[in-house]
Amino acid sequence: MIDTLIIGGGAAGLYLASFLPKPVILERDGICGRKLLLTGGGRCNYTNVASPEEMSGRMNGNKAFIRRVLYSHSSEEIISHMRSLGIEPAEEDQGRILPRNGNAETVLSALLSSRPRIIKGCAGSIEKHGGSFIVRTGTESIEARRVVLATGGMSYPQTGSDGSGYELARKLGHSLTAPYPALAPIALTPSLARAEGISWHVTLSAGKRKEEGEIIITRRGISGPAALNISRFLQDDPEIGISFASIDRDKLRMESGSRTVKNALDIPPRLSEALLGAIADRKCGNLSRADLDTIERQLTHFKAKGKAIKEGAMNTRGGVPSSEIDPRTMESRIVQGLYIIGDMIDVDGPTGGFSLTWAFATAWCAARGLSLRK
Repeated sequence: MIDTLIIGGGAAGLYLASFLPKPVILERDGICGRKLLLTGGGRCNYTNVASPEEMSGRMNGNKAFIRRVLYSHSSEEIISHMRSLGIEPAEEDQGRILPRNGNAETVLSALLSSRPRIIKGCAGSIEKHGGSFIVRTGTESIEARRVVLATGGMSYPQTGSDGSGYELARKLGHSLTAPYPALAPIALTPSLARAEGISWHVTLSAGKRKEEGEIIITRRGISGPAALNISRFLQDDPEIGISFASIDRDKLRMESGSRTVKNALDIPPRLSEALLGAIADRKCGNLSRADLDTIERQLTHFKAKGKAIKEGAMNTRGGVPSSEIDPRTMESRIVQGLYIIGDMIDVDGPTGGFSLTWAFATAWCAARGLSLRK
């Protein structure tokens, strides 16, 4: 019988394994950490220097639960543990912490240095029998005294985070808050595909939420930090507003009559064409009041229907309610011996190392809980 079986070889599962004497991980195709390699644009922004109080204030979910976890294992302790595994930190803008060599592969290698035993397979079912669990993969049955669900949310399904862990938790008696992509690129209707590839500093709005920062215009919609941070709120209100630039109507009308609108505005010409259509090619001297109204509206509050794109999401809103988990140990309050960590819990955060901090902090709490229940 296995003492502790970790289901999921992502960031949370690997971090937990680094604290266990004989870690065993069940991973769908036997390849761990694929999503970890994508974080920070392949550079792995693994935490943030923000204090637990500041970090919990910026995260979404039960604040008391979040604070309890983050105070248990702060970013300072994450940096220290990573250093013990050979990862030297480098701080960048907005408190982001990355490996000094800027390579996510070294972080993955460090977390694998605990040499976990990796079982290739997918947990099709989990059943509790007396004091142990039977995990069936379709090809074998694995008996374990304790089980840790670290399968991630339903983000980036091509890396293994396909939401299958939610069903395992539900069948064991847990409830679920409906999952929705977070930290995701956004599909827009209408799209701005004509301006694909342009990066711009904007203010985004969705309902009462506002987010200022960089976006990248894509064929389907928008990506970039500001888009990722506001994506979770589109479940509440699918209309998104984008302010690209202010406009001085009088200055625009006074432009030389031979100059076109797209060459007179303070935005790239291709973006003008995507926002304004035929008006972008009009001469400034020929603009009507209605034309100016359209230009001002499109530049200062472009409106579209927005939908978070699950296939590119780095996190998930929703999941197992934190009320069903002990924040000191990550043990289920419903099933003794079952632990739930990382993105499976109904907690998510913004870009900048918050999500990995959460994955690592919950993993450490689980390691503590497992050591207490021998």
